Amino acid sequence: MRRTAPRPAGRICLLTAALGLTLPAAAAATPAPVPRHRSVGLPVDGTFAGPGEKVRLKGTLVVTVVTAPDAAGGGTAQIVSSLDGAAGTGDPSGGTYGLTGGQRDSLPFSAAATTTLHVRPALVLTSPVVPPAPAVEPDRVRPVTVSVTVTADGVIGAVTAAVGPPAS
Repeated sequence: MRRTAPRPAGRICLLTAALGLTLPAAAAATPAPVPRHRSVGLPVDGTFAGPGEKVRLKGTLVVTVVTAPDAAGGGTAQIVSSLDGAAGTGDPSGGTYGLTGGQRDSLPFSAAATTTLHVRPALVLTSPVVPPAPAVEPDRVRPVTVSVTVTADGVIGAVTAAVGPPAS
């Protein structure tokens, strides 16, 4: 005995196919901007005005940059700068200073053009004269300028560090 009537499952398949042909296709969504990151170790070497004398800083600053672009362009850049185990030499005393520390900065970047961001992380300077003790506060100094170039869509370009204020 042969059946000529469509079965219920066949009817559902036919209905689904018919709806698929008649409904408009969904518009392709614009992909969300992708966060980008970059981490570099930058040698720093130069002299800055310390508390009471000039200090020559020598070490490596580790800089990590993460950009979170907005859909319309521009966005926010997180810049994490850390200096660990760097040394400084006092002029004229010749004393050895210790420098350490890290800082996280969050800065906006432009949707219109390439932006150069400058940060001056605060570092801890321990004096050669006074041994570390709970009663003695170390000096907080900002001897290094970190510069990061970011495009409007969050691409990270040059990352540099130099002792001293940002160049104009």
